[in-house]
Amino acid sequence: MNSQEFRIERIFKGPGFAETLYLGVCKNRRVIRKALNPDAHAFSRTALIREIRLLLNLPDDLKPFFPEVLSTNLDDTPEDSPDLPGVIYYDLPYYPPEDGWVTLSDYLLDDVTTLGRARRILGEIVDTAFLYFRLGTRKPAPDYAECTMLRAIRDSMSWAFSDRCLNELLSLKNLRISGRPVRTYSEIEHCFQDCASVRRVLTPSQDRFLHGDFFPENIIYNTRTGQWILLDPVSVRGVHHGDFILDLNKMDDWLSGELPALRMGYFTIDITGSEVGFAVHAGHGKLAGLRRLGLSAWYRERLGNTAYKGIFAEEKGWELRWKFIKAFYAFCMVPLAPKDQAAARYFLALLSMDDFLERCSETI
Repeated sequence: MNSQEFRIERIFKGPGFAETLYLGVCKNRRVIRKALNPDAHAFSRTALIREIRLLLNLPDDLKPFFPEVLSTNLDDTPEDSPDLPGVIYYDLPYYPPEDGWVTLSDYLLDDVTTLGRARRILGEIVDTAFLYFRLGTRKPAPDYAECTMLRAIRDSMSWAFSDRCLNELLSLKNLRISGRPVRTYSEIEHCFQDCASVRRVLTPSQDRFLHGDFFPENIIYNTRTGQWILLDPVSVRGVHHGDFILDLNKMDDWLSGELPALRMGYFTIDITGSEVGFAVHAGHGKLAGLRRLGLSAWYRERLGNTAYKGIFAEEKGWELRWKFIKAFYAFCMVPLAPKDQAAARYFLALLSMDDFLERCSETI
């Protein structure tokens, strides 16, 4: 980073899985600089490149809902080029807490809002999601499932098997999770080899614009003005276009309390041989307020809004894809999460994949 142009005040957040956020001054303005960590996975570099380009090329209808790119060191160099900068970054506006800005996740978890206000905010956000689902639609490529999810699962789990701590866990056979027999990754690995039947099931009718990492930790809210901004588009695996269920599922997992519980360590794992006792405590600690708000049930009901029915009707099989996408997100976090959370993500992925396979009408 060019210190003459950017004066760091402090690390704002991080280091994270892939990037570090710095608070500083650039061209006499306080900004947040989002910079790739030098040791980030290759796919994280791709994700940040896509994020910058998505923000730079937003349709006019969406610009008010996303942060502005104030500056970046990224040019038009292809995302797989060796000529890319060593550390890629972009600057976005700083949204100061003293002006009323908080993450929507903190606002909901701190139990300071009413159910009515929480529903109003989330209703506006979900409406916006369905606005952008309608923009820039195109027919998905024949290798959509492979490029969007299957390859990412294989890459993630290949890394996990190479990790000494995780390998023993992943090598368990005859696995039962909370009394339920489930297939291990080795027993379902063939599903991720660009299997034709899986590819058909997982390919949506339309390849749509997505946020890619759509949940309250990536949304900031102004408690004074009611304004909100969608941050960090593009998932850690580079997803930013495709099946609209990729966005809806991530929000659902957070509002149910499951995703924040995993991130906060509110889960228990007890392994005895091939028997695993696994529970996610979605109402524990700070999540008690979220449970009282009942936003998960409200959100599921909201998705039945008549204004959304057209998109659901266009996407036959979305209920089945929902189960696979839940497993996809969990598998992909295994190499990125701390070891105990990685184990929880793995068990959750297996349970979700079992649900998918049991409900799938295709022979896989």
